[in-house]
Amino acid sequence: MLAPLRTLALAALVLAGAAACDPQPYRAAPSPAPAAGEAALVREAREFMDAYARDLREGDRDGIIGRYDPRGAYFMGMGRKELAPMDSIRARYRGRWRPPAGFEWQDLSYEVVGPDAVVVAGRFVWSVSAERSVTYSYTGLLLRRDGRLHIRLEDESTAPPPPRPAPAPPPAPAP
Repeated sequence: MLAPLRTLALAALVLAGAAACDPQPYRAAPSPAPAAGEAALVREAREFMDAYARDLREGDRDGIIGRYDPRGAYFMGMGRKELAPMDSIRARYRGRWRPPAGFEWQDLSYEVVGPDAVVVAGRFVWSVSAERSVTYSYTGLLLRRDGRLHIRLEDESTAPPPPRPAPAPPPAPAP
């Protein structure tokens, strides 16, 4: 159950350690051609994310709910971590949740981390109205379960708002 998450954490540690130990500056090397199964999994993940965006834009609550792992999902971001069971996910999307005025994925990358696991990283723009939108960073772990990909972990974070200007100092006392 936690093996894919451990694999993801171990991969991140190995990559961070390798980068710290390499005295040469980073040079991008050509990516090797993906294995046939890996290419199919990435294609499936791309289709999943495209359909997920469509569900969000259309406000398809049941479609969105069905994208999550039946065991539940980890919701992370902006300092929180919550393992929400499926009944909580259902309540969230059938309750107060409202669809966006607009939604768009940006710059999604797909990293196969196991035969049935893909990490998706990128950004999305959530439009609250025609005049206001917010950009989030996004990381998701998609796991294949019962022949379909499901979201097991999502991390959605925005940049913190700019600091408020310091209040003006009080006027000097009169002499």
